[in-house]
Amino acid sequence: MNYFCQLLAHQVLRSPRKKLPCTKIRMKRQLFTVRRELKTEIAEVPAWGSLHPGTLHVVSNLKNPSGSCSVDMSATWWEIAGFKEPCIITACEYVVSLWKPLDAWQWEKIYSWHFTEFPVLQIVAVPDVCNLVCVALGNLEIREIRALLCSPDGKSEKQVLLSSGNIKAVLGLAKRRLVSSSRTLCDQQVEMMTVAEDGGSKEKQLLMPPEETILTFAEVQGMQEALLGTTIMNNIVIWNLKTGQLLKKMHIDASYQASVCHKAYSEMGLLFVVLSHPCAEENELSGSPVFQLIVINPKTTLSRGVMLYCLPHGQAGRFLEGDVKDHFAAAVLTSGTIAVWDLLLGHCTALLPPVSGQNWSFVKWSGTDSHLLAGQKDGNIFVYRF
Repeated sequence: MNYFCQLLAHQVLRSPRKKLPCTKIRMKRQLFTVRRELKTEIAEVPAWGSLHPGTLHVVSNLKNPSGSCSVDMSATWWEIAGFKEPCIITACEYVVSLWKPLDAWQWEKIYSWHFTEFPVLQIVAVPDVCNLVCVALGNLEIREIRALLCSPDGKSEKQVLLSSGNIKAVLGLAKRRLVSSSRTLCDQQVEMMTVAEDGGSKEKQLLMPPEETILTFAEVQGMQEALLGTTIMNNIVIWNLKTGQLLKKMHIDASYQASVCHKAYSEMGLLFVVLSHPCAEENELSGSPVFQLIVINPKTTLSRGVMLYCLPHGQAGRFLEGDVKDHFAAAVLTSGTIAVWDLLLGHCTALLPPVSGQNWSFVKWSGTDSHLLAGQKDGNIFVYRF
C-alpha cells in the first residue's frame, strides 16, 4: 500500500493547485494509467471471465449452538494456559462467546458473557490487545459499551460498563484506547478513553466535537495520533488525538450520499481514504460501485476520486456491511454474496455466493492472521484462507 500511495501522491502533487473534476471518465483514464505504471511491479490478476470463488478456500466451520440470531464476529488474541492463542469471538442477540482453536481447525467454546437489558449490536475489537474485547449494546442505537474479560485465575467471565447514553459511533484504537461519540438534545460529545487491565476506564480525554453528527470513525495508517470521522453531511473531519483538537473539516464528493469511511492511509502529506457507498445505484459506465478510494489534501481540503471498486458485469447488489484491512476490502452485498477487492489493482478478486441457501450477513478480516471470517444469521461462521 505504501508504493501505491506514493505513486498517487506523486501524481496529485504535480499539480497541487488544480482541482480536477471527479468524473467517472477521468477515473477510468486514471485507473488505466495506474495499472500501466504498476505492470512491471505487480503480477497479472485474473480477468473477469476467470473470476470464481475458488480463490477463497474454506479451512474451518464454526457452528454456534445457541440457536439465536448471530449479529457479529471478530478475531482476537487470548492467553490460555500461559499461551497466546488466536481466538474467535461470536455475538448472538444476548450472548458473546470466545472460541479457542483445537487441532485440525476445530473450535471449543471456553467463555460466554450474557446480557439481559440490551441485546448486542456489534463487537468492538481493540487492536493489538490480548484478553480484552468490547461490545456495543442497544436496540436501534448503541446504549452501552462494555469491556469483556475474565478473572485473573481464568475461571470466570467479567464485564465492565465503560460508557452509556445515546451513542452514535464507536471504534477501538491501538494502545487499549476506545473512541466514541454520543449525542444529547443540546450537543455532541466525542470522548477517547484508555481501558485499564482490569477493564475499567483508566483515563478519559474529550475531543473537540464537530457541529454535525458523527456516523463512523476510522483510523489513519501511518499516523497513530490522527483520527478520521465521517459526518451526516458527507464531510470528513480529522482530529489530533494528542491534543483533542479538531483540525479540519473536508467535504467529499456528493455523488454518493451516506458514504462510510472505513480506513485511511497517510503518505507525503496526503490522505488516501477508503469509502463505501451503501446508497449507490448501478449505472452503465461504472457498474455497481461498492467502495471508492479518494485522495484528500488536508491543507487545502480539496479531494479527488482515484478509483471506484465495482462489481463484475453480471453481478448485482449494493453494500450492506464490510471490512478493510491493509490493501484488501470485503463486503456483504444485498444479494447475499460476499465480494473481495484488491485496492492496489482495483479488481474484484473473489466472489463468495451464499452457502447452503443461506445468505451471508457479515464479513471480517481476521486481526490475528490473513484469514477472512464470514458469518450467517443462523450462527454458521466460516474461516477462509485468501
